Amino acid sequence: MHWTSPDGNGQGAPRRARLALLALMALLAILGARVAAESPEQPQVPRLHIDCEGRGSPAVILDAGLGGSALEWVYVVERLRTVTRVCTYDRAGYGLSEMGRAPRTSSHIANELYLLLDAAGVPPPYILAGHSFGGYNMQLFARRYPYLSAGLVLIDASHPDQVDRFLAPPLRLLTAPSSRYGIVRFRDPPPPHELLPEPVRRAIGARAARWKTRRTLGQELLGFRDSALELKAAPPLGNLPLIVITRGTPRGPLDAKRPLVERLWLELQSELAAGSSVSAHIVAQRAGHNVHVEQPEVVAFGIAMLVERYRRVRGLGPAAFARGVSSRFSLEDAMWLSDTLSLHPEHEASRVAATGASDAAAGDGAP
Repeated sequence: MHWTSPDGNGQGAPRRARLALLALMALLAILGARVAAESPEQPQVPRLHIDCEGRGSPAVILDAGLGGSALEWVYVVERLRTVTRVCTYDRAGYGLSEMGRAPRTSSHIANELYLLLDAAGVPPPYILAGHSFGGYNMQLFARRYPYLSAGLVLIDASHPDQVDRFLAPPLRLLTAPSSRYGIVRFRDPPPPHELLPEPVRRAIGARAARWKTRRTLGQELLGFRDSALELKAAPPLGNLPLIVITRGTPRGPLDAKRPLVERLWLELQSELAAGSSVSAHIVAQRAGHNVHVEQPEVVAFGIAMLVERYRRVRGLGPAAFARGVSSRFSLEDAMWLSDTLSLHPEHEASRVAATGASDAAAGDGAP
């Protein structure tokens, strides 16, 4: 094609046209790069709130359930802050944290927690503790980042097969939407637990009233099945020290299905405990689903024992820990279902006897 200038001179017109075309292409490239940088399709990391108390390593990281609040951990934090550093945080969309990008599944949540701990300067390793849906998140974090994880505590935590198992006969209970494209009402989170201090209850209630809390709760519920699939696809826990703490008192209406619900729940909890070759399973007999509020001493005990196990304090067992650190770590009304961590008091007695026999043979402490 031949370009002709308005004055009829055809000599410089093609060159000017080519220069104009190149300039236009450069401008479009710049605009395209800017649009790509600003596009909502690009990963965006929300600013998250974290609060840490105490000192020491390994640090304890606590994660609440669906619609829960970091403030719920107040009793557990009180018991642990004299033992080590303990941190609560608001997942994206809750409390003082910004909204996170959808879908709100455990994969996004675990990655956001990884970035948060790095940015906040909380050094690994971590003892990870999750309640209910928070158990999904902490399991996935531990499986995805085993080199950062020193132990895992699951408190009446969700099981990746629970939706299908509750939906099957004879229960036929729907516990989560069928897909992320379902419809859920942005309902209010559960009310603050009556056993929490009144100032904490007021703070939780004020945060729960925000639209972003209800929206986030709905998004996490829509992503619940996807979170389960993400967890199933993750590497196994292997020999990561694990403690599973299960409710022992059913809450809610005691209808004909309640015994079946509790039986299946205990079965699922036992399967979680079998997820590591080094684990213990404890039932908090006075607690319902919110074990960390109703029997916080049992939860704090389990977490603290993993802290001490990592530190390898010689001869420290459950009874010695309760005597030496705080009487608030009582294990009354707790039932042991399994223990390959050697935490049970019977194991402690065996350890003490073995230590005494060894010392006597060596002439230490002999009469």
